[in-house]
Amino acid sequence: MGKRFLLFLAIFLVLSFNNVFSHEGEEDEFMLDHSGLYPISQLQAAGYGSLIFGILILIIIMFHKKMNEAAKKIVYFLVILAAAFVTIYLILTTLHLNIISETKGPVHWHADFEIWVCDKEIELTEPKGLSNKQGVDLMHAHNDNRIHVEGVILNNRQATLGAFFYAIGGSLSSDGIKMPTDEGLIAVHEGDKCNEKPAYFYVFVNGNLIENSPFYVIAPYEKVPPGDRIKFVFTEKPVEEIDPNIKTTK
Repeated sequence: MGKRFLLFLAIFLVLSFNNVFSHEGEEDEFMLDHSGLYPISQLQAAGYGSLIFGILILIIIMFHKKMNEAAKKIVYFLVILAAAFVTIYLILTTLHLNIISETKGPVHWHADFEIWVCDKEIELTEPKGLSNKQGVDLMHAHNDNRIHVEGVILNNRQATLGAFFYAIGGSLSSDGIKMPTDEGLIAVHEGDKCNEKPAYFYVFVNGNLIENSPFYVIAPYEKVPPGDRIKFVFTEKPVEEIDPNIKTTK
């Protein structure tokens, strides 16, 4: 009875993992998760493979004395097959992802940034969990006022400022910004007021005012500089009175 219960529990876990992973491949606006490109994601493949491998090992441990030689060979073959499938799948999907990527492989780019709203510097919400990330693997920060692009870029849209704010749970438009902070979600748009006066939204890159900021692709450098230094400013002041340079140094 105990052995049958363990086997049933293992099968139940496999089915449960299907529900856990079922939302992982959902397409997002900037496709910051590449899992939707394949029948199953690499994480799913590793998860399913590990569970199947564990179940087979469990079967061997519980029933090896009762199995004849033919049954043992079949189970051992399935163990090897599961491990081989996962390994080959991970290799093939990784190679394919690199081949079709804009950069022909993974990148590691950085850009420093500051956000100012009505003369107050805004800090993004404190990272939670072991990952220590504000955002996702491909596009994130580490509570360091630095955009990190780490991974395979399928197209330049994935390395834009708009993609970064989408990744952290906010948004960026040409006339406003929304970002999560420890005090809650802050959202401002042109027409809102600072110091009782109508305010405007500016984005400076390396000291220069830019337009269409959501579509700006950060410079492909690991070190800053030459990587970009970006300043987001929402203020009632005219542009001539704004310091376009950020103060942080890394």
